[in-house]
Order: sequence, then structure tokens, then C-alpha cells
Amino acid sequence: MKDKFRVSVVIPVLNDAVSTKEVISSLNQQAFLPSEIILVDSSENNEVETLVKDLDSRVPVVYKRIGQAFPYEATNRGAELANYEWLAFLDVTTIPKRTWLKDYIETIKNTDKEVIFGVTQYVANTRFQKVLRASTYGAIGHETAPGSLMKKKDFIDSGKIIEGVRSGGDIEWRERIKASKYKDKTPKKIYLTYSALPTHFFSAMRKFFIYQMHGATLNIQNTVKDIYLGLALILSAIIIPKWNSLVGWEKSPLYMPNITKIYLSALVVLFISTLLVNRVFLKKISNSFFSNILKTLIFLFFSFSVYKWNAVIAGWVEDSVWYVPNITKIYIGSLLIASLVYRGLYFPLKHEVNREYLFPFKWIEVGFMGLLFDLAKSPGYLIGSILIPYKRVKSMKKN
Repeated sequence: MKDKFRVSVVIPVLNDAVSTKEVISSLNQQAFLPSEIILVDSSENNEVETLVKDLDSRVPVVYKRIGQAFPYEATNRGAELANYEWLAFLDVTTIPKRTWLKDYIETIKNTDKEVIFGVTQYVANTRFQKVLRASTYGAIGHETAPGSLMKKKDFIDSGKIIEGVRSGGDIEWRERIKASKYKDKTPKKIYLTYSALPTHFFSAMRKFFIYQMHGATLNIQNTVKDIYLGLALILSAIIIPKWNSLVGWEKSPLYMPNITKIYLSALVVLFISTLLVNRVFLKKISNSFFSNILKTLIFLFFSFSVYKWNAVIAGWVEDSVWYVPNITKIYIGSLLIASLVYRGLYFPLKHEVNREYLFPFKWIEVGFMGLLFDLAKSPGYLIGSILIPYKRVKSMKKN
């Protein structure tokens, strides 16, 4: 089997000699040894290069220093450098189990599969990491590009991983492979662990914000983006019509004349321009596009109706059977409570977070943490929901 399956393991590296040594050590302990390890280094210092020179490895290490590059670009360069037929992908903070390559190659050998994706579990050690993991990844294994195995020729022919973005490219690549001619598989067993979750709140918020900004314009996770767009419009429909009263009317420097008319006009322009791009430039009308826009508008007008309920339906008559005291506050509070329960209970339990960890009160902290991370992500998702059609037009013009 060693003679038939010669595997090059490609690993992008950035300023992390310690993790590089650990992942190389794990590859030297594989039940099926790879034929080479290709390190593509984008570091700002020489620590990784020095490590490689002094490293004692059973598996030959090919070291390539490149300039500043995102991980996907480094991965693509490494794939081009590979000397063998099969490619396996890792990153320096993703450690494979000892049977990873052996089991994957056995699957390739005994089935018709051509691509096997990685399955990674996120490891939490500190108190903050445990809350972070419960509110985001959970304890289950996730399909990942790191850990994947396929032929070099197929990877090159598939177009490799999209470059120029810091995140989302691996998701786009997996979705593209699944939609292509290649027969793929995602194992049920967890084969890798990721040990580099952020250790502090602000570093996590920054990471989520930056990653979503980079991945926003890729055509991935569109359902999630549309949900965030809808939520953003709901909140804006509640807050913007009350803006001038909140800031103190004309006496405030933040006062904006005709703000409601401007807001509604902007929504109309946004809808029409997005529709125009899809209809005129792309020549296709996606059913999901109209479905998502329709849902967004329904949410928007429902929220606006709640805000105007007492004025229009009850006529501000407090004795009216239709009058609902504090209806806007109740509505917003209900949304927040529902979100808290979803992020703190439903999502973690679905992702196999230990019940004993969540109860009796930890789920509240997990829920609030999840909401805060959503707030960090939402600008990127919002931008993505608006810019995806324009991104496609730009791509079409280049081609």
C-alpha cells in the first residue's frame, strides 16, 4: 500500500514554530507514514525555518518560504510543490489522530470515493474557551478542509481553493467539490483536533468580525447571511422611526429631518438595485433570492406593525381592547429571550455539549456569549447579503 499510495501533506505556517513542531511530530507517529511534509511558510520571522533545519523527522520535510499570504494561497502553493500523487491537508493547529491517513487510504482503496474531507473537533482548555466552544462549535466533529485527502491532479483541476480571502475559502472549496464530478465522503468518526481557540473575549470578537468580513462576499452560508440581514432590518425598523425622539428632536446634533422617509426610500433602492443586478446582469432569477427577500420584508413589516400597533389599531386609547402596553419593549424582549434560549440551550445541546456543563445556570452565560459573537459576525454577514450579486457581476466581467 505504501508503494501505491504516496502522500504529500501540505501545511501552511504563520509565526508558529511550537505548533509546527507538534504537528510534524504527530505525522511522524502516523500508522501510515506520508512520503513528505510540505511546509509553506508566510511567517514574519525565521523561527519556523530554524526549526526545520534542526528537526529530526522520519518523514522528509520540504520547506518553502513565501511572502505574505493567506492560508489558502499558501496551501495552493504547497499543492503545486507536491512530488506525489496524493495530497493531504493540515494546518499547524490541527493535530491528526494516529490512524488518520491509514483509515482514509483504506477507504479510498476499498470504495469508489475520490475525496475524503477532514472531521475536526474543537478542543477547549481554559474557562473562556469552554464557553466559547459551547456557544459556537460544540463538542461534535465538523467537516473541514484540514484533514482532507485527494489526488493532486484532481485538486489542481478543480480550481484549488479560492484565493484573496482570509476565511470562507475552505467552505467554498468543499461545496464546489461536492457539486462537481468527484465522489466525496465525510467520515462519521472524528480524526482531528483543533487546539487554537481564542483565549480572550476581545480576541475572539476580533477574529469573528475579521473572518466574516473576508468571507462575506463568497457565495456560502447564504441562509445565515439572509437571517442576519432580516434581523438587522427588523432592529432598524424599530429604532430608526424613533431616532429623533430618542436623541431629543431638533435640539440634538444627532437630529435627522425626514429620517423615516429616507430610511424607507433606501430600502426600496436597495431592493430594486439588488433585483436589477440579478435580473439584468446575471440573467437568472434565483427562487431562493426572492424567497429570502420576501421573508425579510415580511419580518420588516411585521416589526413595523408592532411598533405602530397602538397608534394605528388602538388609536392610543388605553382603555381599548386592542391597546397593548409596552408592546415594542415586549416584542424586543421576546426576540432577545428567544435568541438567548436558542444560543444557550438549543444550539449547545444539539451540538452535544454536556448537559451537566450547561445546567443549572451556565447556559445563560453561554447564550449571552453567543449573542455577542453574533453581533461581531453580523456586519460581515450583512455586507455579504448585500454584495453577493455585485461580487458575481465583478467576477463575470473578469472572466
